Amino acid sequence: LHHRAMMFPVLILWALIYDVKTARILSYVPTPLFSHQSVFRPLLRELSLRGHQVTVLTTHPMNDVDLTNLTEINLSLASKIPRIPDVIKASRSNAIDGLAGFYLEMYEVMDQHLDYAPVKKLINDNVTGFDLVIAEYFYGIPMVFSKRFRCPAIAMLPMDAWNNHYKWTGSPTHPVLFPDALIATDRSPLLARLKSFISSFAINSKLLEASLEREQTLVSKHFGHYPPVRDIFQEISLLLVNVDTIFHPIRPITPNVIQIGSGFHRSSTVQHLPQDLQETLDGATDGFVYFSFGSTVRGESLPPETLQTFSDVFRELPYVVLWKFEGRLPNKPDNVIASKWFPQQAVLGHPNVKLFITQGGLQSRDEAIHARVPMLGIPFLGDQFYNVRRMANLGFGLELDHDGLRKDELKAAILEAIENPKYKETITRLAMLAEDQPMTGLEKAVWWTEYVIRHKGAKHLRGPQLSVPWYQYLLLDVLGVLAVTASLIALFIYVVVKSVIRLLKRQSVVKPKIE
Repeated sequence: LHHRAMMFPVLILWALIYDVKTARILSYVPTPLFSHQSVFRPLLRELSLRGHQVTVLTTHPMNDVDLTNLTEINLSLASKIPRIPDVIKASRSNAIDGLAGFYLEMYEVMDQHLDYAPVKKLINDNVTGFDLVIAEYFYGIPMVFSKRFRCPAIAMLPMDAWNNHYKWTGSPTHPVLFPDALIATDRSPLLARLKSFISSFAINSKLLEASLEREQTLVSKHFGHYPPVRDIFQEISLLLVNVDTIFHPIRPITPNVIQIGSGFHRSSTVQHLPQDLQETLDGATDGFVYFSFGSTVRGESLPPETLQTFSDVFRELPYVVLWKFEGRLPNKPDNVIASKWFPQQAVLGHPNVKLFITQGGLQSRDEAIHARVPMLGIPFLGDQFYNVRRMANLGFGLELDHDGLRKDELKAAILEAIENPKYKETITRLAMLAEDQPMTGLEKAVWWTEYVIRHKGAKHLRGPQLSVPWYQYLLLDVLGVLAVTASLIALFIYVVVKSVIRLLKRQSVVKPKIE
């Protein structure tokens, strides 16, 4: 009896701490790129460990046997991988055109996902239900699952949101003050404003507006008669964005936008270098350079002349070079160690690393910032142009163009980033600012996710912009009333003045006759 009496307060305390009942959560991340999938993993893993039943539609399953509450449907068996070289080619002239081609391929990818037998079974299952949907916000299709299961939705992005995404949450937007994350702004203020305005219009017309009609066709095909995708976009409860206030521009956001940047995707498990690589890097007393274009841009897909330029420069450097390269590297210099994979976080965390040559992916950039490693950015597609330009503007790295890359400029940039201490000092200072936070990004994401579960949605956090007509938001009705009022006053003054002048003229003409 005494034992039971002692257990009762413990149970009460446990109930208070774990106030959220376990929920059934469905997640869908369509983009078949690891850099996109990896951002969702920590949140889904943590929710599973907290007792929630999580079902994930993913192209990159975790396959973790310890996550007994996690069910993964492997979409890599059902769809192709978009042709990244074609996207890169189109991005040479314009990043938006490159992504427009990527979006066209993604419609086919999502069509294949939804036609996959396990997914069709899930859509047509009238018994199984879900309490929450967590989905990638680049597309409307994932949000449709919240309509299908009549539950709230949390949208999430592996990068910063575009202005239309912010607008759909009710947050204020402006094409110049808050340019889209696809736009690498120029130094000239006037040119930057003009480019931001035109690019925002292009993003809206070529990517978002064009996608709505195509996605509506997929919705009708796989789900039946549903509301417009545009409306479903706006009905989310929260938007989780992979940004912070140090390495991304400041912008006004409504309470339903949660910034989870500063290392959200980084694994809490410490990575270790293979023994032979550990010994090699320990012996590189002059330092080493790490070169990787991430999981999207494969080294073997680069033009032969570009590969030769890198090889010629690396051969002349007094450093060991780790080169992530898929395939056989021709004419490999003696100081280069090539491999199709390196434990990147462990490599960047080694004390002898001097420089990270990167394509500018947000996750790779974040890992280098956390390790305080200066960077040389060579962007290829998507938000990489923006990320690298931002890096260069903040002063912790340099920027080069991969198209027509010259040996002399590449070597000069590498030596400048390594030998000039300002890049190391800047990244160290900014990293300390970014990490000085009351909560980690994962802690914020988990808390707000369970907030939505507790309250069965969070539409009360949306900004008023969503319910205000566009002409009221732009104050056109107010300006119209003021203009009419001012016009009437001006007209009244004009009539009065004209009447007075006419009266004075009449009096001056009709003068009394003097005898």
